[in-house]
Amino acid sequence: MKMGIGKKAGCFLTCCMMFVLAACGGKDNEASVRSKEHVFRSEQVTLEGIEDVNSINNVAVQNGRLYIDTYNWKEEGGTTLHLISQNMDGTDRKSITLETEEDSYYFCMTADAEGNYFAILNESYEDTSNPDGSVWVNEYYMLKLDGSGQEVWKQELTGETQDMYWVNQMLLLEDGRIVLSDSDGMFLYDKDGTKTGKVNLQKELDISNMYQLSDGSLVLRSYSSEKNADVLNKVNVDTGEVSQEYTIPGGSNAYGGMYAGRGFDFFLVGSGSIYGYNLGDTELTEIMNYIDSDLSSYYIYNFAAVDEKEFYGVTDDEMGNSVFMKYTKVDPKDVKDKIVLTLGCNGFDWDIRRQVVAFNKTNEEYRITVEDYSNYNTDEDYTAGLTRLNADIASGKVPDILVLDYSMPADSYIAKGLFEDLYPYIDKDGELNREDFFPNVLEAYSTNGKLCRLVPSFRVHTLAGKTSRVGEEPGWTLADLKAAMEDMPEGAQVLSEMTRGSMLNYGIQLSGSQFINWKTGECHFNTDEFMELLEFIKEFPEALGEDYYVDSFWQGYDSMWREDKVLLSFMYLSNFSTYNFEKKGTFGEDITLIGFPVREGNGAALASNMELAMSSKSKHKDGAWQFMRYFLTDAYQEQVYQWPVSMKQMDRLAEEAMKKPTYEDEDGNTVEVDETYTVNGVEVPITPMTKEETDALIAYIKTVDQVYSYNEALLNIVSEEASPFFAGQKNVKEVADIIQSRVQIYVNENR
Repeated sequence: MKMGIGKKAGCFLTCCMMFVLAACGGKDNEASVRSKEHVFRSEQVTLEGIEDVNSINNVAVQNGRLYIDTYNWKEEGGTTLHLISQNMDGTDRKSITLETEEDSYYFCMTADAEGNYFAILNESYEDTSNPDGSVWVNEYYMLKLDGSGQEVWKQELTGETQDMYWVNQMLLLEDGRIVLSDSDGMFLYDKDGTKTGKVNLQKELDISNMYQLSDGSLVLRSYSSEKNADVLNKVNVDTGEVSQEYTIPGGSNAYGGMYAGRGFDFFLVGSGSIYGYNLGDTELTEIMNYIDSDLSSYYIYNFAAVDEKEFYGVTDDEMGNSVFMKYTKVDPKDVKDKIVLTLGCNGFDWDIRRQVVAFNKTNEEYRITVEDYSNYNTDEDYTAGLTRLNADIASGKVPDILVLDYSMPADSYIAKGLFEDLYPYIDKDGELNREDFFPNVLEAYSTNGKLCRLVPSFRVHTLAGKTSRVGEEPGWTLADLKAAMEDMPEGAQVLSEMTRGSMLNYGIQLSGSQFINWKTGECHFNTDEFMELLEFIKEFPEALGEDYYVDSFWQGYDSMWREDKVLLSFMYLSNFSTYNFEKKGTFGEDITLIGFPVREGNGAALASNMELAMSSKSKHKDGAWQFMRYFLTDAYQEQVYQWPVSMKQMDRLAEEAMKKPTYEDEDGNTVEVDETYTVNGVEVPITPMTKEETDALIAYIKTVDQVYSYNEALLNIVSEEASPFFAGQKNVKEVADIIQSRVQIYVNENR
């Protein structure tokens, strides 16, 4: 990734405001007060005089100076490394440049108070002089460079097993000594790079990182198999004494970066906030909130803290370029008051994050703060966040806006009247009209005539087969499928690579609506249709044998549907191209989206990429709608990467599907691309779709009215109770009755 470089001469740091600050409102609003406490101003820092920087390798604040090292990959191999240091106010800037050859690089760069640099150099090359054949050699060196980049000394590093030796990390201690972590353990070196001894730890540790705290103490991060998590220990390098063990609240794997700090022992960089942590704390202290600070980024890396009010770090802009940033805390009294809305989610989707930031920047009345419940998950319990969300909702603490996912009991929330009907908001909206959207999608996500879930885009899950084999009309029964299989060549499969468990999951997800009605609470698992489904699924293998993936399988994979070795293919339709390649490439002739066998309907299901709901208890429904409505506007609908719910935008995509894809060459010319599909090493042309094909596909999509549902608890019940039948221990009627009873209880408890 390339970093933007400025041009103004004589200035090292040129800061430009990137984000407009705003904040949240009422004085009596707890969320408003909280959102003001973690706001930071963001400024891009450009590096003057250094061109074509691929990446910033490291940022550090040491001895009252800011250190940055950047590198650029050279076309001929190797890198150009720029080492930059300056006072915190930008004065006394110093810069040196180092070159490396191919397969060589510097790492663990650090500096002392006199401005000398210390680093590890890894040089790799192929040794062709070995009589037993060429071998790849890795050599490590510890170096000291003066402030001009001249080498002061260079010491080769070796281990007990040279062929397997590697260096993990190096730190410069306050007294000038060097501590090194390598494949053989921890070792001390003097100021001249001479090894003085091994650090004999009194406790065996699987060390992954070393940190030097602001007080000079050394902390080791290691993996504890007992706790199945990373832990921290202070260590005395002279005696090997290891302190008590510290565990990071929430689990160490919840944070993308961990950096020794000033003001706190550590700063933990998460996907939505930066936290402060002192050894022994039972809770983290939130320092900076990305959304409250109008940051759409997921992550800040190469982080360095001046203190708890000033940070430096690297992040990615919306174009994917690396940018170097300075973050400065804003006094809460200087943050503009707005009415605060809370958006709750169990994992923060990048698209919603981007829209929340855009909304907060432009809306003068409202501001959204985010409660991401996945932050409550731990190494021991990855569902802790969802449990807390359900508890909050049960107690009446419902976010103004809720982002739904498959792990949430949305039907239960709706049955309890927790979500607002969105139809009146659409009908009163001057720009939106419900007739402009796919009626089947609106209906499928409605309950008793109320639209409680907003679905901006969707895909269709179904099964496809040759029209010559399965007929022209979508929808069939198990009897129809079995009849089609009787006409297939001997040895043909219904589906490729399908196990009993997978088939059971697909069966419940694509035909489950005929057995369970969440809107009424009725269940029908003790019916002939369900028992017939279990008997059909029993015919599939419990697991694919070791002889399944033989060479002949892969050699004939591209042609197995064309040659009638497999009847059906699962399809996840989200664009016209997927259908076009399936028809003209995979099958090579007309296909029918036949669906999963069901008693009635077409055996297909709508699946959402995003679902939004508004709390019926929200005090600021108008503000919530101002945010939610954007996802139905043309501005958003024209950029979705699955089927848009807007029929106008679908027509636009259909027009594009009837043309060859194009790209713009380096001279600005538009060039058409011929698409192909490879079958047995032969390229088959994939021609653009015709008007008849796009019209037929859109007409089919309008017939799908079932919602895809992945309910892990329901699947576990069915799978658990069906197992004795699959194993021949119970008959199908027995297990169907048990499943009916258990599922009915589950549905009653969750409506």
